Amino acid sequence: MYINKQISEKILTIGPDSRNHRGGIGAVIDIYSKNFEVFNFIPTYKVGPTLYKIYVFLKSLFNVLYILLRNKNIEIVHIHGSHGGSFYRKYICFVISKYLFNKKVLYHVHSSDYHLFYANSNRLIRSKIRKFINHADCLVCLSDWWKKFFEENFNPNKIATLANVIDYPIITEKHRDSEITRFLFLGIIDHRKGVYDLIEVIKNNMVFFENKIELIIGGNGETEKLQNLIKKYQIGHVVKFSGWIQKEQKIQYLQNTDIYILPSYNEGLPISILEAMSYGKPIISTYVGGIPEIVRNNENGFLISPGNLDQIEKSIKYFIEKPHDIEKFGAVSTKMVEKYFPDSVFLNLERIYLEILTG
Repeated sequence: MYINKQISEKILTIGPDSRNHRGGIGAVIDIYSKNFEVFNFIPTYKVGPTLYKIYVFLKSLFNVLYILLRNKNIEIVHIHGSHGGSFYRKYICFVISKYLFNKKVLYHVHSSDYHLFYANSNRLIRSKIRKFINHADCLVCLSDWWKKFFEENFNPNKIATLANVIDYPIITEKHRDSEITRFLFLGIIDHRKGVYDLIEVIKNNMVFFENKIELIIGGNGETEKLQNLIKKYQIGHVVKFSGWIQKEQKIQYLQNTDIYILPSYNEGLPISILEAMSYGKPIISTYVGGIPEIVRNNENGFLISPGNLDQIEKSIKYFIEKPHDIEKFGAVSTKMVEKYFPDSVFLNLERIYLEILTG
């Protein structure tokens, strides 16, 4: 265990469901649960129908009140949050923890769109966002890019950068067994993740890509729209949609594909990129959020401008034409991702906890 009982029994973690998670925050909390000697956790969100989600949240508020009343060991409430509905749920938990029970609050922001959420909110919501960020005892962000954003727009009491944590990879010896270069995309199926840009590039270059590439897409969201486009463009022999990929299947894909591609328009610090890097994959992604801090152009992959189809095309073609660079770029990814493994991340998290506890 990386966070021992002496510290972990003083922490109450609040965030989305970690056991059946379908997102990066849940994945992070799942790893936390395995590395805290005592893990006090309340899920505020679970996947399901609307009424079920409301029930889960109301139950979580009752549990927050109950635990903070009964468990006198709790000193820090560690709130993992995002934007939109996540913000509103976590704001209520913040008010209860900070003002009703006088607990230290660590607000851990994972959102990819927090800057847009703040910019597009009305005056009242903006005031609540500022109150949450400025009155939390510590604001934790995912990268230097996000730290700069929060420092320039808010006045947090304390701000810390903490890398997203990933599990150690399960490596198997693999050799390329065909001339097909395999690309992998994992994430929400929507415009923000850039998946439709990928589809457009493949459709426009089918003559060149035929019998040279395979793109595996895994995720949930606008799945019907994606499948209709694959059928409409007659690219199903090149683009394979696998639906939501469970952990064991994801490991197999990470072991057996060559390049990970995520042409997003907004991001925090994507767990999927870090996981792909841990399996020694080159990355094709965009200059957004914390991605430029983990993807170095022409070293472990390529960074492109969001929505730039020409750059996506050139990046894909590069690995088709220079397959020997796949292993070279992947080796750089493997080296760069070491600081995102539990031994490094939890050492930093322990330091943050101790600083808050000692005030």
